[in-house]
Amino acid sequence: MKKRWFIYGVIGIVFGVLDFYFHSFISDVLGQGGIVWRIFTYGVWLVPLIPIILIESQVSKSKIAPSLVCSLTWLLSIVSYYLFMGIRFAFIGVETRAELHISNLGEDPYFLGNWNSVLFYDIAGGIIEWGGFAVLSGFVMGYVISFNYLYLNKLLGRWRY
Repeated sequence: MKKRWFIYGVIGIVFGVLDFYFHSFISDVLGQGGIVWRIFTYGVWLVPLIPIILIESQVSKSKIAPSLVCSLTWLLSIVSYYLFMGIRFAFIGVETRAELHISNLGEDPYFLGNWNSVLFYDIAGGIIEWGGFAVLSGFVMGYVISFNYLYLNKLLGRWRY
């Protein structure tokens, strides 16, 4: 595997964790719902993707490689988002879901049952639900943007970096 693909994966993982906090920030500032909230909530996912597509298109001169990288990046972002949610519930966020905090292990008789439910439905369910969307939409997004980028560069007769 190429070193740059590893870097794209790391970008995806870091972005997933940062997006967890970004959602909280946007919801605090704009509230839940509304067109501006949706633009910021979903539009932020293009921030790491567009430079990755342009770099991978330039280097590989392919439409498929950027598509695969986009799928990988978004999938890793989804996985890290949901895994970080579990880490936050267990170790950081007593105020959000106190029944899941590690300090309740042995104290609360429903602790393991609560975690079983959260792991199965919230974390694994979110990864499966949004992971499929990330792979498919990441591939389409990568293909469309790289196709246009490569076409414009061919039309202009030069390669820009």
